[in-house]
Amino acid sequence: MNKIKFFLVVSITIVFITLSIFIAKTMQARSTIYPYDTSKNYVYDFNQSNVTFTKLDFKNGKISLVNSNSANTSAFLKVNVESTFMGKYLQPSIELTSGQLSFIQYFEHGAKGIRYINISSLITKDDVEIVLHSNNIVIKDESIQLVSFENKDIKKQKILVLSPHPDDAEIAAYGFYSDFNQSYVVTITAGDSGKFKYNEIYQDKVQHFLKKGELRTWNSITVPLLGGISHDHILNLGFFDRSLLKMYHDKSKDISSDHTDTLDINTYRKQNISKMATGLKGGSNWNSLVENFIYLLDKIKPDIIVTPYPALDTHPDHKLTTVALIEAIKTLGIKEGYLYLYSNHYIFNEYFPYGKEGGTISLPPNFESNIYFDSIYSHSLTLDKQKDKVFALEAMHDLRLDTEWRFTKPVIKLAWEQIKRDVRGDDNSYYKRSVRSNELFFVVKIKNVYDKNILEHLNGEL
Repeated sequence: MNKIKFFLVVSITIVFITLSIFIAKTMQARSTIYPYDTSKNYVYDFNQSNVTFTKLDFKNGKISLVNSNSANTSAFLKVNVESTFMGKYLQPSIELTSGQLSFIQYFEHGAKGIRYINISSLITKDDVEIVLHSNNIVIKDESIQLVSFENKDIKKQKILVLSPHPDDAEIAAYGFYSDFNQSYVVTITAGDSGKFKYNEIYQDKVQHFLKKGELRTWNSITVPLLGGISHDHILNLGFFDRSLLKMYHDKSKDISSDHTDTLDINTYRKQNISKMATGLKGGSNWNSLVENFIYLLDKIKPDIIVTPYPALDTHPDHKLTTVALIEAIKTLGIKEGYLYLYSNHYIFNEYFPYGKEGGTISLPPNFESNIYFDSIYSHSLTLDKQKDKVFALEAMHDLRLDTEWRFTKPVIKLAWEQIKRDVRGDDNSYYKRSVRSNELFFVVKIKNVYDKNILEHLNGEL
């Protein structure tokens, strides 16, 4: 009997130690997800925008909304939340239901303070009642604030989507541009840099990255076809991945590809099939990039330009795509229209939006009133559109698994790494972050980029 007791004690001790180590490692992984205090309030200054504030009663887990006169309303609930004890370990969320519609918004583990819940998909022209069901988090106040924005009727607008690399347009705006399929999709670079991903096929790095750039350029001019975009509305400018910062600092100098040392701008540009490609000129330098933007703006004359928000994106190619765009806008003296700004590499971390695929994207973490916008637009994606977006992303070679999946040992390793990411909660794949029930954009009037102070807010640190 003593041996049995001893065995039980040892077994329980081992289980306890193993569980403690697992929890410690999980919490350590969580600290990399949230490099900020999750109990801090989100801070947004809405004073400069076309915002409407409405006080709502929150009783018995429900709110009621009066009818909206616009089909282009984007709306958010400003709420004071606090995670439960379990919300420190399990992902907090709030499920919103109105009639047959249901959406989930996820929060940080341990979230506390002011947050914004995106209810844009539930706004209709009729009075609605929304039920909020909380998991591992509570809303603390009985009176909450509705923050809503009225936007232009996009169906009547001509849209240009700028993608710094092949796949950025799809990550940020596949639902948006495919719902308005008279859009134009223009990719800036060939995506010919990054990981030595296909080393099982190409041992020579120059051959590898030439092929990678070719494949990704091909992706950029074919995947938008899945969204109904005409082949004549799709273009890749053929600049080299990770070259824009060097181009920016020496504006007339041609900058070569990182891994192939080629200076020839036609290395990848020659793959274009759109008639617009005949108007592209110059070399692999900043001045040529701006001149090509001038050409495209003059030819397309877009009402809406979807492009990265420089101050909210950490990737230099993303920041400088919009910097070059604004330089072209100011050269042409364009004052009409709107920028719809996105971030695929959010400044605080690349785990936002949090939680599972299919969840809602709301306002990202921000702790100073430094994000400038004239409005906010949330574009809703149906479940079928989310499924389409999965396939659009999957059609991008760089978002697929490494080619080592073809071999037994590496594929087991890949599976094990994915299991660990799922357990730790630190999976930040684009599938998880961008296949959501909406796509979110900060809207800025083009005429406001002429204001020096506003432009400084938009550009951030370059």
